[in-house]
Amino acid sequence: MKYRYLLFDADQTLFDYNKAQRQALTSIMDTYGFPKEEEVYKYFHSLNDGLWKQLEKGELTRDELLNTRFVRFFEAYGVSYPGPGIVEEHYINALSQGCFLLPDAEMVCGRLSRHFHLSLVTNGITRAQNGRLDKSGLRPYFQHIFISEEVGADKPSEAFFDKVYETLGCPDKESMIIIGDSLSSDIRGGVNFGIHTCHVVLDGDIPEYKEIQPTYTIKELKELFTILYEQPVETE
Repeated sequence: MKYRYLLFDADQTLFDYNKAQRQALTSIMDTYGFPKEEEVYKYFHSLNDGLWKQLEKGELTRDELLNTRFVRFFEAYGVSYPGPGIVEEHYINALSQGCFLLPDAEMVCGRLSRHFHLSLVTNGITRAQNGRLDKSGLRPYFQHIFISEEVGADKPSEAFFDKVYETLGCPDKESMIIIGDSLSSDIRGGVNFGIHTCHVVLDGDIPEYKEIQPTYTIKELKELFTILYEQPVETE
């Protein structure tokens, strides 16, 4: 087998983050009296995603993101903001309970953990990521968990990948592959670090790749078996 070290992203790769986010945001909206309209969910998703993209680029810090997103969200809908940290704490607590696995995630991780060294590499808040991971039952399949808040750096930064690489004992980079849904953090980070990449596109069309070119693209997690074992593998 060509690869030995598999670096799995978490959100929208193994976990349905969009569903977890919607559940957590609904709790916020119910508590503070936001209108229950689809536009509100879409606005927060766009706002939050944009801020995380800025974080990936080094254009703002994690503290700035956490201290900004709900202030802007409340202002956009004219809802009285209760004060620093209160809404963020509510949201993180709710998000940590939102454990929804994507199709085949548990089966794929369980099978691959028998033959490969699995690590989870995720941008996010430690409490939220650990809460969902513990509820998922996936933790035993991973030998290492790398959460950006704990690492002190975010994907796609070299500092994040350096930490992963050093912790794994500096293996041959040809034996490593990162598997994730984000072109801007997972795939860009892997390409820049010099390891192979697998772009996970579970929903929608495969994009027309331009600046960033993944090594592989998959539409189902089960396709990893063919890539990693270099031959079709029957699922259980």
